Amino acid sequence: MASRNTAIGMIFLLQNVVGILRNFLFLYPYIFVHYTGHKLRSTDFILQHLTIANSLVILSKGITNTMAAFGWAHFLSDSGCKLVFYVHRVGRGVSVGTTCLLSIFQFITVSHMNSMCTEINVKIPRYIGSSLIFYV
Repeated sequence: MASRNTAIGMIFLLQNVVGILRNFLFLYPYIFVHYTGHKLRSTDFILQHLTIANSLVILSKGITNTMAAFGWAHFLSDSGCKLVFYVHRVGRGVSVGTTCLLSIFQFITVSHMNSMCTEINVKIPRYIGSSLIFYV
């Protein structure tokens, strides 16, 4: 039974490491472009926000599940447990909200030029940053 828990813990640990590494590798080019002074596209802000939200979910839920699989069931205090639960809920909510925002942005971008979304298509890049603030 102990070897089974260790194997499950190692699988969780591998998933966490790969997930965090993949999110960092996805976020790194955006950070590099931002600090070199180049202008980012409108969808880049949404994708950065989504990457950070996914990292919060992986850090909050993945690490606690990994520790529990290794047998450390009570490694957090009451306030630490509440904090991890809060971070997970915020990360999940921001992830869902940002995905919806990306879907709306893609719909407006792909819509036909003769539709009524044409004037929104011109204005939408200005409102991406301010709409992301409301999800936090």
